Amino acid sequence: MEEKDNKIRSIIDYKEKLRWLRNRRVLTVAAIVILVLAAAFGIRGFLLYRTFGSYEVTSSDLEKDTLSSGYVKLENYIFRYGISGASLMDGEGKELWSVAFSMEKPEVEVCGGAVAVYEQGGTSIRTFNVDGQQGEMTTPYPIRKAKAAEQGVAAAILEDGDNTWLKYYSTDGTEIASFRTQIDSPGYPMDLSLSPDGMTMAVSYVYPENGQIRSQIAFYNFGSAGKNQKDNLVKAVSYDNLIIPQLDYVNDKVCVAYTEDGFLVFEGTAAPEETVRVQESQAILSVCKNSSYVAMVVRSGDDVSPYTLKLYSISGREIFQENFSFSYEDMGIDNNRILLWNRGEFAVYNFSGIQKFQGTMEEGQIQNILGLGREKYLGILDQGLVYMKLR
Repeated sequence: MEEKDNKIRSIIDYKEKLRWLRNRRVLTVAAIVILVLAAAFGIRGFLLYRTFGSYEVTSSDLEKDTLSSGYVKLENYIFRYGISGASLMDGEGKELWSVAFSMEKPEVEVCGGAVAVYEQGGTSIRTFNVDGQQGEMTTPYPIRKAKAAEQGVAAAILEDGDNTWLKYYSTDGTEIASFRTQIDSPGYPMDLSLSPDGMTMAVSYVYPENGQIRSQIAFYNFGSAGKNQKDNLVKAVSYDNLIIPQLDYVNDKVCVAYTEDGFLVFEGTAAPEETVRVQESQAILSVCKNSSYVAMVVRSGDDVSPYTLKLYSISGREIFQENFSFSYEDMGIDNNRILLWNRGEFAVYNFSGIQKFQGTMEEGQIQNILGLGREKYLGILDQGLVYMKLR
């Protein structure tokens, strides 16, 4: 009997030991998880609130032509264009490819992963992506503006005396669609934009009616939704006393229309609907955007800090607003950073409204600033290119 009791006690002791070990293992794992989370939040907080007092030049190319050439971001690369051609560079300045052409007054429009280079007042359009040239078009009338979609197709506004034409081209220059517009019907086209898949085109018109200025946004669908509609028109929305100078598709189904006092968001392809309207009470001075956010500078009404920097999500939610006094001339948005600059200084804000840096550019006069990720930036100066990192 005593031997049996000893066996029972041994079993009980063994089970308690297992339970103790199991609880200890659970507590150990929980402690490790808590430490990892605390470290992660600590690192995130450090990166979020960390600011920089200076920058270091990691490399430079002062021989690069920046007076007759322009530089824009194309995905994670630098696209260079000018009167003699276009090229693509990586973040270190290495040229990946180049294409030669001749344009007297080249202009560029970046549309997501595509870019249209066109001759302002001329008849030539070239479309590119990071792999190189995708399309080449010649227009019958002078070009006022052109934009591209990811397959290399392009749409353009063309001037022809009293008439204005909208033409949509395939990569080989064949016309996909052509519309003539006049000031009274449907109006004068201010801007146009193609969805990345090339299936939908939005056009902003302005026209007079009963002594007032009206605007209209028209949506043309080149798929099944628009094939039975006149001129492929699937939706038109009019606004009183409102100017809409810019349109941008941020994905295949969402188009952002920038107005004189804010922005509108339309969603859908068969019959796009207005889903967001943001209106500012103060004058808008500058606007820039990426696929998820819209940043703008408005008058603050404060003499000490006369500007307010605001960031909105595409859904219309205000992310932050910060007053500042920096006398900027232009702005951009890239890599979760908002960049402001004038000829001699630049400032960097993150998407939480924290000023990461503000300082003087010592190497020359600034034309443009592009983000390269991880607090790295490219300064396009009158004297050449400067690659730098904040520290």
